[in-house]
Amino acid sequence: MLHSSVQAAASAAVEPPWKKMKPNPSPPSFLSLPDVIILNCLARLPDRPLPSWFTLWIQPDQIEKKKATLVQVPSSYASREPLFLRRVGSDIYALLRPKSFACVLHGKIYVFGGCKANESAESWGEVLDIKARTWEPLPDPGDELRFSSVIRKIEITQGKLYVRSNEEKDSVYDPKTRKWKATPKAREGDSRCMVGNIYYACRAKSCMWYDKECNEWKQVKGLSSFNKNYRSGLIETVNYCGKLLIMWDKLAQPRLRRNCQEKTICCALVALEKRQNGQVWGKVEWSNGVLTVPSSYVFLRSSVIRT
Repeated sequence: MLHSSVQAAASAAVEPPWKKMKPNPSPPSFLSLPDVIILNCLARLPDRPLPSWFTLWIQPDQIEKKKATLVQVPSSYASREPLFLRRVGSDIYALLRPKSFACVLHGKIYVFGGCKANESAESWGEVLDIKARTWEPLPDPGDELRFSSVIRKIEITQGKLYVRSNEEKDSVYDPKTRKWKATPKAREGDSRCMVGNIYYACRAKSCMWYDKECNEWKQVKGLSSFNKNYRSGLIETVNYCGKLLIMWDKLAQPRLRRNCQEKTICCALVALEKRQNGQVWGKVEWSNGVLTVPSSYVFLRSSVIRT
């Protein structure tokens, strides 16, 4: 009995291990540092680059002076992808699907991307019939395009939709046959658009137009002086009120090159004319730098909205 009592008393005197364990101290807070160190750390943080919209500002009296500027559009930034706008007639449609691309063909809006690749293949591409107000899924383009991280541009040529991506090949969709097929990529640096019923392609030091009758790319005449001054760094080519608007960038101080921290975005407006001999001539109405940006800037997309 005595042995049992002593053993019981000893057991009662010894605390369980979990009572002896001390709670882990909380990790030191950033705010617990001295103010001097906090300010030093914050000063070393780089500025966060936020997407910004710019509008090309051209006043009537500026055309004669060959002056135009890109003006930043005031807007509060929200941490989401910008809406993709498409205009059909007098209506403007905003796509709520982030990271999507769209184009308008024969009164219908075609939407590509903007959903997870592992979702239903029918969700990746859809077409909106504006008159009927109905959506219809497009055929599956295949895993390569659906899993592509970047869709750069959608071009319309002879009633077909060319989807330019970062994959080895581009994809083309034929609305008549409802079929997809792979197509060779456009040449590096190409930027194409349709003006009137003629397709144009611009690259470094050249501007071409596509002759449907002989299925051949031909040089736009009258731009030899402009082509000599034009350099690589092509950003975009768009149809601006029936004229060709070419946008490119160049180093603000070309002599520095490696150490140059800024680039100048340049624009040129080219009027086009198809003459009786079958040649297309261009006339540069104005050409100049419109905005200075950091050399690390990234161009996302452009949109022409006529009011």
